[in-house]
Amino acid sequence: MKNLASILVAILMYVPLTAQVVTLRFEGANTTQRNYIADVDGKKYYSSNADETNNAAAKQIVISNISLGSHKLTIYEAADNTTIVNQSDPLYANTFQLRSGYDMVIAVRKNGQVAFSEKKMNQNTTGTTYAAMADTEFDKVVKSINAKWSQTSKYDAIKAAFANKSYYFTTEQVGQLLMLITSETRRLELAKLSYPKVTDQNNFADVSDLFKTQSNKDNLNKFIQSKNPDVVAGIDNSKLPISNQQFNQLQRKIKNQYEQSGKYAVLRDALNVSTNYFTTAQLKQLLPLITTESDRLTLAKQSYARVSDVNNFSSLSTLFTVQANKDEFNNYVRYGESTASGQYTNRTAMSDGDFSKLHLKSRLHFRQSSTVSDIKVALTNTNNYFTVEQVKSLLSLVSSESDRLALAKLAYFRLVDPASFTQLYDLFTSQASINDLNNHIKSNPI
Repeated sequence: MKNLASILVAILMYVPLTAQVVTLRFEGANTTQRNYIADVDGKKYYSSNADETNNAAAKQIVISNISLGSHKLTIYEAADNTTIVNQSDPLYANTFQLRSGYDMVIAVRKNGQVAFSEKKMNQNTTGTTYAAMADTEFDKVVKSINAKWSQTSKYDAIKAAFANKSYYFTTEQVGQLLMLITSETRRLELAKLSYPKVTDQNNFADVSDLFKTQSNKDNLNKFIQSKNPDVVAGIDNSKLPISNQQFNQLQRKIKNQYEQSGKYAVLRDALNVSTNYFTTAQLKQLLPLITTESDRLTLAKQSYARVSDVNNFSSLSTLFTVQANKDEFNNYVRYGESTASGQYTNRTAMSDGDFSKLHLKSRLHFRQSSTVSDIKVALTNTNNYFTVEQVKSLLSLVSSESDRLALAKLAYFRLVDPASFTQLYDLFTSQASINDLNNHIKSNPI
């Protein structure tokens, strides 16, 4: 009996220590001639044997049941796939730590550099932690569904996957499955079905990007909020927005004013109430009720202190057609009412850890629009500053030169060393883009 009790105690002590997952991600392994060998605690893993992923330029190996604590990692370049080129001179050799509640992604870049990023083991709204389906297993599910001939059979197969008690998904995985369905109505139905099986529900609002119809976007967002009021993208929970009923009452009150001056006064007074907060989406409906752009600009600036999702606030620039007003609004979002002398000094770049998380999140999106959106949010956050190398790394994830150009302009104001901005020119093939950046610098002297 004593031995049995000892065994049970040992098992209980062992289980939480073996729940972590390490993903070795070899980037560029399919597109370059370089191969790598990763040695983790004396066991070797070969890039040539890694599994294919949905990203054609990357392969990966998932190592499950790794204990918490310190682990030794050595990366070698491999010749003939499995032979170490130089045993005495590895590309990387150090230890890494596995923390409770976090998995680790180790990316071996195509230039041989190594990057680490922790991935929190997210909980769903029940408070229970689940692991999302491994990429290799998910790829099999995708291939099986793609093999179906009709949209109806694909719909049924995805519905069955979401109903499978053994399956859990990341938001990215759900997005890839929904993209296999052409009907927005069916896509919306499946999105709602998937929600209880999603491991990172805080990111689930990103799925709304898959819908072109605004009513479907709104429908999904209302569904998410009904399931968990805290799960709304970018909402600061200390600044919860006014209820739909309060918003509708305020909107009606503004519309009922006969004169524009009356509409302006009602909205101004609402924005002056210290307990009132608004989402950017709500402000997008209220501010257009003010027809004069200069008045709208004044109220938009005033609303900045009352917005609950500040990272989305810059999107209000679309409410202005006059470029001078648009520029003034954008500058206000970046710097506040006035630009203090020396604002480009004493800046601290984002830490390597935070940058790795941002880079990984931006890189793993299944849509370029989401990648661009993540980078744009980071570059418009007034608390963020970057080195020129960090900006280069982010912009390299963007395939469209026009999007890259727009982001580069935003990056100019967030650089620790803006004098090095011209190094970004290497990212552009068009002389017109480079000339545009030159003009941007001249019109925004430091």
